[in-house]
Amino acid sequence: MKILSRIFAISLCALAFLLSGCTEKIETPETPKAPAGYLELLQAYDSGKVILSAQRQGPGCVLNFTDGSSLKIEDSSFIIYDCTKTVPQTVAVDNGWWKVGDLILGIKVDSSLADEQASVVYAYFDARTLYVYLSNRTELVFNSKASEEENEAQEIERRQNIPVIYITTKNSAPILDKENYVDGTIVVKDPEGLYSDVKEFSAPMGIRGRGNSTWSFPKKPWKVKLKEKASILGMPADKEWCLLANYADRTLLRNIVAMKLSEICGFAWTPRMRSVEVYLNDEYQGVYTFCEHKKISSDRVNLDIDAGDCYLEIEQQQDETTCWWTKMGVPMMFSDPEEPSAAQLAEIKKFFSDFEDCLYRSDFNDPETGYAKYIDVKSFIDYFIVQELTKNTDGNLRKSSFITRKKGQKLVMYHLWDFDLTLGNSGGFLHEPEGYWVKDYNPGCVIGDNWFNRMFRDPAFQKAVSTRWNELLPQLREIPKFIDQQALYLDKAKDRNFEVWNIWDSVDWVDCPSLGSYEKEVEFLKEFYTDRLKWLDREL
Repeated sequence: MKILSRIFAISLCALAFLLSGCTEKIETPETPKAPAGYLELLQAYDSGKVILSAQRQGPGCVLNFTDGSSLKIEDSSFIIYDCTKTVPQTVAVDNGWWKVGDLILGIKVDSSLADEQASVVYAYFDARTLYVYLSNRTELVFNSKASEEENEAQEIERRQNIPVIYITTKNSAPILDKENYVDGTIVVKDPEGLYSDVKEFSAPMGIRGRGNSTWSFPKKPWKVKLKEKASILGMPADKEWCLLANYADRTLLRNIVAMKLSEICGFAWTPRMRSVEVYLNDEYQGVYTFCEHKKISSDRVNLDIDAGDCYLEIEQQQDETTCWWTKMGVPMMFSDPEEPSAAQLAEIKKFFSDFEDCLYRSDFNDPETGYAKYIDVKSFIDYFIVQELTKNTDGNLRKSSFITRKKGQKLVMYHLWDFDLTLGNSGGFLHEPEGYWVKDYNPGCVIGDNWFNRMFRDPAFQKAVSTRWNELLPQLREIPKFIDQQALYLDKAKDRNFEVWNIWDSVDWVDCPSLGSYEKEVEFLKEFYTDRLKWLDREL
């Protein structure tokens, strides 16, 4: 039987713990020099080799691998013990590192095997000798996955100098509003030459303000419009791009995390995003999220407006040319076309009216004639899962939600947008990880229940949500690792950002208490997400 053990590439820095049952740390001794043959052994492990046997041959020790190869290491540098003969006292601690006797471990093993200590394979070295303990089994497998993870972490750490965007306006003109573009140039650079997908780029462009409430913050979000289509930061070529300021999000990460959730769910389109540093007219502006602007395009929202398709937004601000409220109190707007024909407007209004009327019929859940006749159920389920999981302030059919309808077809929740006030980044009920927000929201209209509340009265819909949740759950559990990765990328840039934008006291009207440091904010983000995930897992 193979014994799986995970190897971390050893930096030759000794980590140690007390041999007693507690996890108290001990003083780290001076780093010993790795013995001869140590690196060769790690290379064998990393290549997936399995030790079949170890035996003394002359002046050295020979390791025989199951692939027929062997490795000879000098006696003075390598000792192997069989646990059937030598069973040193061992203790497993919470983080998976081990201490044997009075010597320091140099290799991390899988702590999940803590209940089977006699079967665990582990290794350590002191100042002179590498020791490898075999269990009473005949084969030994060292899985290189952990080494790969360590290498990835080191690569991320190396790449903490993120891409830089330089915006220069003509005659250093200020960007005053959201209506009028200011002419200038955009330059994109990768100062350290770290990213293979980042090509130095320079082009003429116009820039203006963007956003609703975010435009009121000191750190301004912008929209960039190139004179000609171009690919930026490896994203598909287009003219229109956004620079999200994330002023109200002290982690600078919530929008990027939400788009990772979008990728996991497989929405029709996930806006591509990348953290960058921005200079405006040679003045440092901080860390921004550079991303694709939401628009009709084959690489973005893929619709044929000329053929009668429509791109709609749920937005209670009602700031587009053509707007209305549905019977159930959902605020709708036409994003594209901005000014539909009278016939198209009448037709889409009737379609929504028929959909909502259907939701309140006694046979609303009929698979042929019920609500499923009007909506793409899967896209609505994915929308619900992400909005509820993030406890999005705006995600309860009030704001920043986008629905498409191809002519003669069903309504589709096409993509996600605007997640800076999510995952606990708000006050009151929204700051707590428990409790439904999307499902039980009441818009205060005459009819009462929102779309999702009503659909949850259908056992088939409940089952479909539960099934989809369990499909996604393994990937959803990986998000805290993704957060750590993204935060590590910003380790250097975030310090420069907060030197310019000190938001540790308050963020205007955002009722969310400051935790006083970036590290604590990231930790809260992960904790909120983890707790929210656990709560929903119990509920769904």
